[in-house]
Amino acid sequence: MKRTYVGSTIYHIYLSLLHIVKDSNFDSVERGDNLLFLVESTPLIETLIPSLKKNFFRDVHIISKRKIHKNDVGPFNYAFRRKGRLLPYLREKHPVLVKEHSFIENSDLFLCDTDSSKSYFLYTYGHKKINMIEDGARTYCQRHSKFEQFYREFITGTPIGGGFDEEIDTIYAQFPERLPAGIKEKAVELNISKICSKLTQQTKDEIFDLFLPNSSLTINNPNSALILTQPISEDKVIANEQEKISIYRNIISKIPEGMHIVLKTHPRERTQYEKHLKGITVLPGLFPIEILTLKDGFYFKKGYTLFSTALNNLDMVEERFFLGKEYLDKFTSKSTRNLIKNMVVNP
Repeated sequence: MKRTYVGSTIYHIYLSLLHIVKDSNFDSVERGDNLLFLVESTPLIETLIPSLKKNFFRDVHIISKRKIHKNDVGPFNYAFRRKGRLLPYLREKHPVLVKEHSFIENSDLFLCDTDSSKSYFLYTYGHKKINMIEDGARTYCQRHSKFEQFYREFITGTPIGGGFDEEIDTIYAQFPERLPAGIKEKAVELNISKICSKLTQQTKDEIFDLFLPNSSLTINNPNSALILTQPISEDKVIANEQEKISIYRNIISKIPEGMHIVLKTHPRERTQYEKHLKGITVLPGLFPIEILTLKDGFYFKKGYTLFSTALNNLDMVEERFFLGKEYLDKFTSKSTRNLIKNMVVNP
């Protein structure tokens, strides 16, 4: 089996690993011939490449991000002539795209979305069946109006995104029934909890050690509370970093006194919370929080987040709190406010 995955985040990597295992019938040896492209997005993500190549991927390549493309080809060309300008530009900038063309053409292709460099794969391989693996909360909201979809499809010729492009045939999602109308019929379930329940201990250890090699991380306090932060200042959906820190300081004030507070930094964040929030444990960012379910000894009495769907994936959290609606006035992005208002969460 040949597979090509294209993602940009730690979460995309984790879902790709689980898909490989499931698609290989949970075989711990024969996992097929797999190729991974990662779009620049997450700091230090390249440090995972040796471990990714050890058990799951033949090769892993980093592709430049949208900001660089727009600067090099020009904003107008990127907006209105993207297909004609971006494809030759990326092939010249990343010769591996040409080198691996035959493999990609003859493999099953899985994109996490169709924006930025990922649009290269939509344009180049749109004639064949393309799959999409969910992109967290964004996948479960209607990002564009009918007019915006029409404008992208027929005026600018740029991808719609979110699974709405006609080239996307199948969408692998944790909760297919929650997808927006228009893409729900494309859905196939890719449920983290169900897959992890079938993993051998060897595979669990391989995935855990890939992200946290030689780790002695444990959370032994039975009265612990978990906070999942998000890159809301980095994504410019609030005013600035200080506003973000103020929000999380306020969330901490809502946690019952005496609880051991553990804060998990989002992989794309640059904020050094330990300098601003005292008396808490701050976990590193470069791993998906979901891998803690692969080991014994992790339990949280309460879990808090603004709108991270990762909290839905954590059976080790007894009680979950999604607090985004309490801070709607802090978000400067209309799409983010709508995402929070329309979220469906697990109890």
